[in-house]
Amino acid sequence: MSASDSRAKLVQATKKLLSDWERVREVWRDDNCVGFDKKYVAPLEASIRAATQAMERMAGMIDKAQYDCRDNGTHST
Repeated sequence: MSASDSRAKLVQATKKLLSDWERVREVWRDDNCVGFDKKYVAPLEASIRAATQAMERMAGMIDKAQYDCRDNGTHST
């Protein structure tokens, strides 16, 4: 699986998680919900955002490395 594919899967899973969390918040409306959101969900969302950005940069570097390492027939032996 490529870095781009992995990133796409992570983004999709995050969208589902946040959608499900919003549905939970519609019925769980107390201080514990607010605390859970601040302690777990918000930091997780920020970490996932940072991870997907890093994965995007890595995919670009991998693509460049593969291009640079490709034998385009210009080398003589």
